[in-house]
Amino acid sequence: MARNLFPVLLLICVPKHSPGKHLLRFLTFCQRDVVGDGQYDIEFDGDQLLYVDPVTYQAVPRLPEFADQWTPDPGLAEDTYVSLGTCKYNIPRAIKRENSPPEVIVSPTSMIYPKQDMELGVPNTLICFVNDFHPPEVNITWTRNGQLVDRSDISRTKYYSNSDFSFRTASYLKFTPRENDIYSCSVGHISLQAPLSRFWEAEEQTDRQTVETSVCVCGVILGLIGVVTGLWFIMKANKSHRV
Repeated sequence: MARNLFPVLLLICVPKHSPGKHLLRFLTFCQRDVVGDGQYDIEFDGDQLLYVDPVTYQAVPRLPEFADQWTPDPGLAEDTYVSLGTCKYNIPRAIKRENSPPEVIVSPTSMIYPKQDMELGVPNTLICFVNDFHPPEVNITWTRNGQLVDRSDISRTKYYSNSDFSFRTASYLKFTPRENDIYSCSVGHISLQAPLSRFWEAEEQTDRQTVETSVCVCGVILGLIGVVTGLWFIMKANKSHRV
């Protein structure tokens, strides 16, 4: 099924103030033979402002806390309906015109990291960032100590388009770090023979690690002081020699 996907991106760029300084982009995304699928985004300088739900046609701001500070264009619902319809209409025609080209398949990269500085026993969020993949269909699963986590603790962003037409997405896991817990984020994609997995361990910095880090930093500082002092004596000696 995934091999039959043929994404279409329709881009409109509107520069402001001066050419190339800012970029406002309207992005329409759809897939062949996937009923009810589609995405309509508005981005500014690479950051998503909002997307329109393809079922309810309601605008959903990327940052809900700022939703009361602006009112979306009431014509967005109609624009989305027309754009998604045009996207679906053009897919088979574009494929035929290009003589059924093979789909570009690019393997994803991923990384896992906490949203906030980690402290044992304090609720936090782990982020699994998946980037640079095509086509835009990835499966992301989380485990804790080898066991699948509760799905109610997981949330996921939409697919975002990169400038090279690859995609990115992120998965979020709410958790409370416990010592020696090991979390994994595994990414499945058509380009991979086996899931791409990243691991993160809840390990609080110990007093010994703190001391070792402090000693290392002090050593670097003392070394720099020694270099500066040596240069000063060399310059002074050269000056005395010239005199």
